[in-house]
Amino acid sequence: MFSKDYEREFDHIGKGDLYDDPTVYIHITSKYLPEDAPEGHENWFTMINAPYNNGQQDWENMIKVTREKIIQKISNQIGFDLTKHIQTETIVDPRTIEMKTLSYTGSLYGTSSNDQWAAFARHPNQSPQYSNLYFIGGSVHPGGGIPLCLLSAKIVDDLITKG
Repeated sequence: MFSKDYEREFDHIGKGDLYDDPTVYIHITSKYLPEDAPEGHENWFTMINAPYNNGQQDWENMIKVTREKIIQKISNQIGFDLTKHIQTETIVDPRTIEMKTLSYTGSLYGTSSNDQWAAFARHPNQSPQYSNLYFIGGSVHPGGGIPLCLLSAKIVDDLITKG
């Protein structure tokens, strides 16, 4: 469910804020793997574009406000109030991502992935300081997303084996 103004959404993200009309990605694995949810129920994974944790955001308030906007947006699209159907919920924000994955500032794609120069700001695959330290993932060259993360692993493999 795309934002009505995708460019403005990324302007907000670039300023460390969440937009009031976020793009919402929904994935329900129990549609094809029924064992992923209790019988008669579904498991909804929803995700929005979010800024990295710069240490200045009021995440509790941002989450509260944005959660309501997301539920309202989905409810409007599906034609009924989603709220009464939510039985359990886990919210993961950049602070959680940083804590659980050690991803710098809780960002999956590095500190900036939404402008034309972002690719040039990515970390290199090999440490300039330590010859045997390599990096892979969405925040290093060539970038985010599964295909590019796998390509970063291939680059590191080539650096190590041909190195």
